[in-house]
Amino acid sequence: RQISSKIEQLKTFLIHNSHYKVENVRLIDRFNNRQQIIGTIFLTSTHLIFVDPEGKRETWILHSLISTVDRLPITQLGSPLRIRTKHFFSADFIIPKERDCSDLHATLSQLKPDSYEKLYCFLYQAPNYLEKVWDPFLLATEYMRMGVPNPEWKVEDNNSNFEMCDTYPPLIYVPTSTTKSMLLGSSKFRSRGRLPILTYLHPNGASITRCSQPLSGFSARCLEDEQLLQCILKTNSQSNTMYIIDTRPR
Repeated sequence: RQISSKIEQLKTFLIHNSHYKVENVRLIDRFNNRQQIIGTIFLTSTHLIFVDPEGKRETWILHSLISTVDRLPITQLGSPLRIRTKHFFSADFIIPKERDCSDLHATLSQLKPDSYEKLYCFLYQAPNYLEKVWDPFLLATEYMRMGVPNPEWKVEDNNSNFEMCDTYPPLIYVPTSTTKSMLLGSSKFRSRGRLPILTYLHPNGASITRCSQPLSGFSARCLEDEQLLQCILKTNSQSNTMYIIDTRPR
């Protein structure tokens, strides 16, 4: 029971952490038994990775490809462990400590998935980071940070049901001198109902408002839309100039 409990703890550790390692492991060359490479085994939640000290050679074995894991008779160098995969790859490792070999053998046997439900992509459950991040974006809070509403700008609920513009939020921020008829007329004049509304307000009174192009092109006119632009211009007492920037691609 103690061994089983330890293996379960190790499995849990591997799922939620980076790796578990065993050092001074010998990898026996499958073509030349006399040639051995001493390195470190890193056991992750998805792979067994053998790395030599100089980092020139790495052997990666995916847990889902493991066919058998067998312990061989103990030698003077340590406890051998043979891993065979489903694509006919075989690797013999000699682990210095018998206890490490026993733990590694049991863990690999447990980590080897016997059904697709036990694959890492289905087994892993990411921590809930939503509790540690910022609160969800609140439009009213963001405008309050910029000092809106104020004597020059107000909030309107004309778009509460997204009837005026389906791509604008329910609450829109417009000059206090505007009327509902201005807003409605301007929305009908602009593409997809995107009338000019406040996007950013600088402490000096300068503002950025966004809108879409007129439906009828620049040759047509809309009295309500022109009145709305005049109201926007008057919100900044320090300037009598409005810059209109066309960001449409050519």
